[in-house]
Amino acid sequence: MTTSMIMSIIFLVSCYPILLAMYLILRNSGNKNYCFGATLKKELRNDEDVKEIDAEFRKRLKWSTILLAVIPIGFPFIPYFSISMSLWMLWILAICFLPMLWFAIANGKIKELKQKRGWSEESNVSYTDLKTASVPGKVKLITFLPALVLSTIPMLIAFIVFQGHGYEVFGWVVTVFGLCTYLFYICAVWTDRQKITVICEDSDTNMNYARAKKQVWKNYSLACAWINTVFTWCILLFMLQREWAISGVIWGSLIYCVFIMVFAGWIVKKIFDINKAYEPKRTVLDASEDDKNWIWGLMYYNKNDRHYMIESRLGTGTTVNLGNKAGMATMILSAAAILAIPVLSVWMILAEFTPIQVTVENDTIICQQLNVDYKIPLEDIDAYTTVTELPEMIKVNGSGMDNLLIGTFEVYREGMFEVFLNPKNDLFIKLTVDEQVYYIGGADDATTQEVLNAIEEFQKKDM
Repeated sequence: MTTSMIMSIIFLVSCYPILLAMYLILRNSGNKNYCFGATLKKELRNDEDVKEIDAEFRKRLKWSTILLAVIPIGFPFIPYFSISMSLWMLWILAICFLPMLWFAIANGKIKELKQKRGWSEESNVSYTDLKTASVPGKVKLITFLPALVLSTIPMLIAFIVFQGHGYEVFGWVVTVFGLCTYLFYICAVWTDRQKITVICEDSDTNMNYARAKKQVWKNYSLACAWINTVFTWCILLFMLQREWAISGVIWGSLIYCVFIMVFAGWIVKKIFDINKAYEPKRTVLDASEDDKNWIWGLMYYNKNDRHYMIESRLGTGTTVNLGNKAGMATMILSAAAILAIPVLSVWMILAEFTPIQVTVENDTIICQQLNVDYKIPLEDIDAYTTVTELPEMIKVNGSGMDNLLIGTFEVYREGMFEVFLNPKNDLFIKLTVDEQVYYIGGADDATTQEVLNAIEEFQKKDM
């Protein structure tokens, strides 16, 4: 199975549920007190013009979802890793932005209809229920402490076991996953302290609404923390048993994603049920619910609101306030990450389709592709041998494609080697230089043979 096919299977399993979730969330976006992210009283949703906008949106959403579901079916059969990965990344952007485009168009039509019919509701007042503001937090450190401790142990083991000998990257992998447990706790505390929307003038109702939502978010974060703790231990075991490392991490990650998504589906349903139960009791419209503070019903911009995050009008989560400096910084960083995707795609394509070059100049072996990777003086070579069959290798860092291996790789029970070759060739050279082992090869076997001849001639002259 090729690297491209393996990555495609991972994307299929982990990203298809996102497409389904986007469809379900947008299709049922008329919960709470909104219609396509615009405030609209429930009785007005039966208006014929509103129904027409809704029908048009659902039609566009349905057919675009079907199209997006069909497009990646052929991706696993693309033989080139860089092209396959680039298409997957573009597809992920499409499933995130295309449905949102239909939502934004529907939002604009609802706002226009409201203006035309005189249905607009505006509020420049922010309401704070003092009883709700004093609702004690649901997130306690003691609740998360066992998961945090159990996630710390494998990080410490990895730091000790993988220290030195070039294995530090394995320790960092375990550490990154272990720190995710702390991240879930931080997110839980952060969410717990966010502003709770005042939905009516009755304090008891506002308090019960706040408590119900806080409890759901706490349970979700706690479940994710424990799932991540188990996964961190699994990653450590995979890394300790080198022959299981690649397959273990791949299949473990797939199972991990499935569990996280199952719990995400659970929280969506719970929050939806809470909002549905409290929708008849909504009587207050504050500044955060004023349509003029919302761009396309998706992005919130209000300089007069000091909150960094507020409850989103779509789905069950939160969104940043772009009128807040931290919120704008978050948006800029997110945009930069999105714009980096085409750049990354171009780099991967260049890396895969630029032939590797191995030459001997001035009695030095020069290995270069997009840049010079290795320079090995012939006089420093302690030993060399030809290799016609490569051992099983695990990439530690560098590039690992079906036609390109460059960087540091581990050969089980043998150690860390520097590699520069095309694995589809049949002839390679294994070099030992000051106890460092290199596996190198040219663009083709003829080039590798020329380098081998140069080494042999130098060795004869040196004798």
